[in-house]
Amino acid sequence: MNKKLYQLLIFSTLLFSAISCKPDGAEYVDELDIVYTNYDASFDFGSAGTYALPSKVIKITDQFIDGNPGDEPEYLDPVYAAAILASIKSNMDAAGFTEVSENSNPDLIILPSVSQTDQLFFYYDWWYWNWFYPGWGPGWGWWYPGYYPPQVNRVRTGTLMMQMTTLETQGDADKIPVVWTGVVNGLLEGSANSINSRVNESINQAFEQSPYLAK
Repeated sequence: MNKKLYQLLIFSTLLFSAISCKPDGAEYVDELDIVYTNYDASFDFGSAGTYALPSKVIKITDQFIDGNPGDEPEYLDPVYAAAILASIKSNMDAAGFTEVSENSNPDLIILPSVSQTDQLFFYYDWWYWNWFYPGWGPGWGWWYPGYYPPQVNRVRTGTLMMQMTTLETQGDADKIPVVWTGVVNGLLEGSANSINSRVNESINQAFEQSPYLAK
């Protein structure tokens, strides 16, 4: 198992163990939120200037993971998706990047998805994003340089994953390099206002703990 991924799972276990030792446990759902980031240390983020962001957030469910090419993916409720996309855009703009269309040859493309399963798949089939990703075709997938994790078991429902990819280089066998990953575990629980507030705070935290992204 990848060392950083293993450390994340150990950290999560220790955190929940600590919470369970409290007399009354966690009092609020935001106490259970965890923010994890990882990146390709060989990638020069300073060389990238533009990015593209989809207009929807994919919702990965147990049922859809076993879907077929050509199936339309399920999307997150626009009420929550808008908050996620706005927060990602705000942080990318603040880091010095300029948003462009996916067809304008952006240096980076950020793909947000929400997992509502007992497993969060870091690698899933090309057809999840064939409606958005330029030049995407059958047989393509994700490549995590230096920290490739095929999947993480037992990740709680309501996990947001952000994959930052680049079109500049491709890995072997038509793999799109994922140069940065942000995972927020524990969202989509509580009221709509609470969820949107925590989404913004957690995404802000993911970018704050990734200073190498800033230009």
